[in-house]
Amino acid sequence: MTLKEAYKILGASKHDDDREIKAKYKKLLILYHPDSDPTRKRNPEDDDKIRQVIEAYKKIKESEGEPYFDTYEFTWDAFENKAAFSERNIYVQFKMYDEELPLSKMARGRFVWDPDMEEFKLFSKSVLEACKDIMTDYSARLTPDKVKDIFHFMMQEYVLPADAARKIGNKVREDRDTEVFTFNGFVKENPADPKASAPTIGEPLNIFLREDRAVVEEIVTGKVLGSVSFDEDELYYVVLPLLEDPKVQTHASITKVEKSRRFGNRMNVVIELMIPKDLKDVAVSNERQIKRRIG
Repeated sequence: MTLKEAYKILGASKHDDDREIKAKYKKLLILYHPDSDPTRKRNPEDDDKIRQVIEAYKKIKESEGEPYFDTYEFTWDAFENKAAFSERNIYVQFKMYDEELPLSKMARGRFVWDPDMEEFKLFSKSVLEACKDIMTDYSARLTPDKVKDIFHFMMQEYVLPADAARKIGNKVREDRDTEVFTFNGFVKENPADPKASAPTIGEPLNIFLREDRAVVEEIVTGKVLGSVSFDEDELYYVVLPLLEDPKVQTHASITKVEKSRRFGNRMNVVIELMIPKDLKDVAVSNERQIKRRIG
């Protein structure tokens, strides 16, 4: 096998970094693993494909001067938060000719969310499932407020904000000690507020956390423009915790204003997080809060 063939098998290129190549390698192993779709009849060719994938990854790593141990054991190698209240299932979903195959359960444990390996919608599905299982086990009444609160506390246990930000954020620059990532959000103005003044594109804003919400205000006047919402749900669990980390510097600015008499202005904002390279996440345990809600 040539190096060119190895890259082709993994669907990778020489421009991909180590993390991207490893992610593609792991996804292919999952795809051809015997447990990837229990409803599908095992194809003997899958074993050959697994061997090709392993050989291709080995070829690439050795070309970079790194040793590769010629063994294969399927494991879900995301970090486990041993302090998390409950285990959860890991699901993956494959497509064949643009058709989604049935969900496949690949592992179970206290694994944190790895954006490189697990889609956020499947991650949140697994947490909600674990949340309801807990309430059933404790014979707790399934009220919407209880489910929402426990789900939120469990999500905090499974997300490492700095690690996730480095993987899903838009990296714009770095220096010796810091990496800078941007994330997009928006603020909706109240259309019934007659005193609302037209915001200025590019205007720098203060951004801070208040009652579990990201709030932006004008620097000069101190006027609060509103709380930030995100189109991507994962950003609530990635950006918000970093806003209250004293080691992370933050900036925000308005990038666009979409005007509507009926619904009010929608101000698109870009949030800039300056994350120290040596910042390490600390796994969270919300056992006390969860048990109180179960009560």
